[in-house]
Amino acid sequence: MPQLKRVSRRRTQQMAAVLAWLLWSAVSSWGQGASGDAQTIIHVDASSKSERPAPILGLEAYREVIETGNYIVGPGDKFLVYVSGVENPFTSQVLAEGGLFIPQVGTINIGGMRLRDARQKIKERFRLVLKVGEIDFELSQPRHFPVSITGMVAQPGVKITTGVERVSEVLSRAGGLNTMASTRNIRILKTARLVPAMRSTLETAIAAGKMGSIDELPFEIVDLERYKITGDSRYNPYVEDGDIIMVPPQAGKIGAMGALQRPDFFEFVPGDRLSDLLLLALGPAVNADTDNVILFRYEGDMTTRISHEVDLEGVLAGDPEADMLLKSEDWLNVRAIPEYHSDSQVFISGEVKYPGYYVLEEGGMTLRELIEQAGDFTQNASLAETRVVRQQFVGDDGEVDPEVERLRFVPVADRTELDNQYFIMKSRERPGQMSVDLVELFANGNEAHNIELLPGDVVVVPTLQQTITVSGAVAQPGAVVYDPAYTVWDYIERSGGYAWRASKDVLVIKALSGEKKRAKDVTRLQPGDRIWIREKPVRDYWTIFTQSMGVIGQVATVVLLFVSITK
Repeated sequence: MPQLKRVSRRRTQQMAAVLAWLLWSAVSSWGQGASGDAQTIIHVDASSKSERPAPILGLEAYREVIETGNYIVGPGDKFLVYVSGVENPFTSQVLAEGGLFIPQVGTINIGGMRLRDARQKIKERFRLVLKVGEIDFELSQPRHFPVSITGMVAQPGVKITTGVERVSEVLSRAGGLNTMASTRNIRILKTARLVPAMRSTLETAIAAGKMGSIDELPFEIVDLERYKITGDSRYNPYVEDGDIIMVPPQAGKIGAMGALQRPDFFEFVPGDRLSDLLLLALGPAVNADTDNVILFRYEGDMTTRISHEVDLEGVLAGDPEADMLLKSEDWLNVRAIPEYHSDSQVFISGEVKYPGYYVLEEGGMTLRELIEQAGDFTQNASLAETRVVRQQFVGDDGEVDPEVERLRFVPVADRTELDNQYFIMKSRERPGQMSVDLVELFANGNEAHNIELLPGDVVVVPTLQQTITVSGAVAQPGAVVYDPAYTVWDYIERSGGYAWRASKDVLVIKALSGEKKRAKDVTRLQPGDRIWIREKPVRDYWTIFTQSMGVIGQVATVVLLFVSITK
């Protein structure tokens, strides 16, 4: 009887392999749109050589496949066997017919069994034969086996894999999914688990070319989107020997818009309900108005749109009556609560003790009150450079001033004085910046600068710069420590003096406004200001002389010609 069982199991494994090849041959043209007369080509992965490296076994695969004992043992699996009384463990490999040889015990057929069942069977046989001692073993190297992939993948065919790899990993080895491939309705057929009646159904369908009847077989559904969200292995299982993975095209789209964590359009799978759509959208956002939710649907000719009120609270609570069945092209709109409090925030950054977001109180908040809530300024704060930016005055990133864009392409010589003044004004403009002076407010007590803050305002407190930067034609350009008693010329002297070809026309760039002033017009420098010493332009006097002589010669010729004509 044991011999008959072993033969029966071997035939089952062989039949599973044959069915996998037959099904691949029949459906290989499905994903590529090949004609019925086209020759079927089975694409075998180039890496399917006899000498393959051992797979990298992650902790997740170990826990779900090996530790649970769910791994299916088959020919090629290598085990490390420990026997009491034997000093060193030894390696034994499952033979082609599914047997594992143990010295003094014999060959034990474990092919096709779960790892936990194989371990139990070996221990029982060991105790039965030897009576004394203990035996244990562990999987040292999982075998490699073929898996068929058909449908909407870049490289359909047979791929060599292991039992510690998920469906998503095998699909990546097949070149990944096509653009319109389904990620939520991938079907996987476990041919090794088919009972004789199901094998007969599969063989009949393949022989008759009626692939529709294959839907009667027990496919498992792979939903990669659900797996990304939940991490549940049911939606992205580990592959087994003889598996056939079928990737169909998408069946449609469903949308989720409004106050949701991830508003977007998602792939539709027949049988989807509102709860499935909310799961894909990661649920309602904090500002969602759960009493104002509508489902839009196209009916009949797909041009007439109707709307249904949705009991969002009921759906989230698991009420089956509220959890409506969806159709392709449905989309859900979750409206937001008007003027939700999360929008009533201001932000402060830089040299304060507690930078970050602060909620505007019901009675409002002033600039001084915000600084107090943020723990006041640090010792390195630059009050003079602190700015308040009002976001409602800041245009969109793509918004441009058409007049400024026009003037960019107009040569300076062709601009009017008004054009130049407008261009300079706009280039110095800081959108949204409020005109406040924190030195006046906090040092001099001028409450005119204690403005009322609005939602979205941003307060930036820069670090105090105790230097003046000297750049351009000086011997040692760089930063010089600020001294309120120094003049522009003192800073130039501290930088080593003028360099060769330095121009005496020195400019000062003010840190607060960015304005350029002549040095003689600056009475006092402020920390952060920049002194710029320009270089004299290089002139080729010989070229100037020759060009001048040419012009003089031309003028003399014209004069002589005029004199000769008038005589």
